[in-house]
Order: sequence, then structure tokens, then C-alpha cells
Amino acid sequence: MDSFTVYLVRHGSTMLNSFNRMQGWIDSDLSEEGIKQAQQAAEKLQGVALNRAFSSDLGRAISTRNIIVNQLQQKPQETAQLPEFREVNFGFFEGLNSDDIWSGIAAPYGKHSQADLLEIGGLREARNAMKQSDPSHTAEDYDEVISRIRAGFKALREHCLNDESVLLVSHGTLIRMIVDYLGVDTKGNYPHNGGVTELTVSSDQVSVEAYNQ
Repeated sequence: MDSFTVYLVRHGSTMLNSFNRMQGWIDSDLSEEGIKQAQQAAEKLQGVALNRAFSSDLGRAISTRNIIVNQLQQKPQETAQLPEFREVNFGFFEGLNSDDIWSGIAAPYGKHSQADLLEIGGLREARNAMKQSDPSHTAEDYDEVISRIRAGFKALREHCLNDESVLLVSHGTLIRMIVDYLGVDTKGNYPHNGGVTELTVSSDQVSVEAYNQ
């Protein structure tokens, strides 16, 4: 079966990450630590001949991708943005303190955190609870995110050829949703900045070979 390999990397840490802020569709620059994490991701991929290098269309992902590409001995033949792989949209809650927001979202359940909601119903429950709590009604629910992910893999298949190796820089919650959807238990294992997840993509399926390395 024809397939290609995707090295899915979470962007380096940013200022908003360091302040524990909700960072979905809003953006902030890589911190000094984030630049180091991107460089470390590049080191992990030094032995891979990457044919293509993609990222989401958000600045922190583009910057991480460019740092990685600039450290590669062999430059990819294609470098581009795929907006389908941008982070989850947190709607009204963008930029606010993450712990405070999840405490409020979990309160109607008699709970206190996102982890509590994950215990109740996994990522589907968490995403849908945020959507229901969002006064702007713009936060993405579970099905909206999964639909976007499917569109993203369709776009990848249109770009990539059999046996190619591909870099894709994306975001923590989106990466977690991808691998969770593919059957990997991510409880207590959120993608770390610069972490690498390896996927095999064929014409009709996606499988996880390694997660958050």
C-alpha cells in the first residue's frame, strides 16, 4: 500500500505559553526557550531526508518550521502553510488564563478542571463543553475540529508522494486531538513543545507510529 511518513512537531514555546494563557488562533512569538526547542526538534530529525516541510498558518508554527528547515543538511523541495492544521479555536477564551477558564467550564459538571472533563467523556466532552460555555459561540466543538483535521490530511495527500518524508509543524491541542482520534490514549501526556509524533499516511488511513518523542 502506498504511503508516506509525517513527522508532526509541536511548535516551540511562546510568551503566552509561559503565562499559561489560552493560545489557539491568537498568536505570540517564540520565546528563547521556544527557539531552543525548535532547534532540538531539528536535531531529532537530522537523520531524515525530508521531502516537504509544512506548518499551520500561525506565526509560531511557521517560525518553528523555518528554524527546523534551516538546520537541515538537505532542504525540502516544498515549503508551505496548511491552515487546516492551525490550533483549535478557543473563541471568547483566547488569551485568558487556562486554569481559570477550565475551572469555569467544568463547574456545571461539579468539576474543577479540563482533566476532570476528560475523565467524564474524553476530548469530545472537553471540546463540546467549551463550545457550550463560550458566550461568543465561536469556539470549535469536537466535530468541527475533526472535520478540519480530515480536510488537512486530504490536503497532505494531494501534496505528497509515496515513500516521502514530510515535516508538519502544528499545535498541542490539535496534535492531541489527531492522535486521540487515531486511538492513542493521551491522558497525562500532552504534546510538549518541540515534541515529535510520527504518522504513516496512506490513501485510506492514518496510523501513529510514535507519539510525543
